[in-house]
Amino acid sequence: MKNDIIAKKGRAVLRGKTSSVESEGQFVSKLRNAINGDELSLHYQPRFDIVQGKADVLEALVRWYEPGVGLFHPEVFIGPAEENGLIFSLDLWVFEQCCKDMKQLQATVNPNVKIAVNISILTCESIYYAQKIIEISERHGVSLLDFEFEITETSQIRDIRKVIAFCDTLKSYGATFCLDDFGTGQSALVNLQMLPVSTVKINQCFVQGIGQSDRSESIICGLIRLVKELGMQTVAEGIETNEQYWFMREAGCDQLQGFLLGRPLRFMQLKTQSLKEPVIKNG
Repeated sequence: MKNDIIAKKGRAVLRGKTSSVESEGQFVSKLRNAINGDELSLHYQPRFDIVQGKADVLEALVRWYEPGVGLFHPEVFIGPAEENGLIFSLDLWVFEQCCKDMKQLQATVNPNVKIAVNISILTCESIYYAQKIIEISERHGVSLLDFEFEITETSQIRDIRKVIAFCDTLKSYGATFCLDDFGTGQSALVNLQMLPVSTVKINQCFVQGIGQSDRSESIICGLIRLVKELGMQTVAEGIETNEQYWFMREAGCDQLQGFLLGRPLRFMQLKTQSLKEPVIKNG
């Protein structure tokens, strides 16, 4: 039986034949080695523009495959990485890999494609890492105009002034920012008011309520109206059913993302895929 890997209070719990539980210290040590070695990889999931009918944005999703253990998804190791100071090197690894992939993606997939990179609030609180990101992009000869950084709202912002300075530094080089998981954070509206974001991603917990909860549907419509009033774009993640797809389209959401439209793919798989929006039946 393959090991099942689950997250529990920020720790990785491994369940296999022996039902053994790996200590957090051992797990963190392996994660450090994975970042410095060759066990990490990126998958890219398309984000489809409703008007254009194609994917102009690919979200980079990091995966960790440990030989003999299996595949770790980010919800398992991001928490321990943040708690143990590894998130900075992890974020920089992801961005550098995106830079390496960018030129080939634009040459083979879409010349106008942008990559959305998830970035920890902890990284955003240091102007040093903004400078590192600029250095990495220049070293690989890519423009920050082609990158969007997704700031997750599930992380608590400790000093919003530092985050604003981080964003403004990268914006001066052309980068854009997306507020991820909007609607679930403790200070969602404050972040929307103060952070220099141009896109807002609606959390999939609301999307899952489509057809099940009138309140969820009302909240979605209200969020979309609010974001549009502020001159920003909306993205809905977690689109898995035809009903969800058509509801979000008719509600005026700008971009859609989810398994119904396209699963995360490895870089080599992506180069052979069409990024035109699939035809989804209504009803």
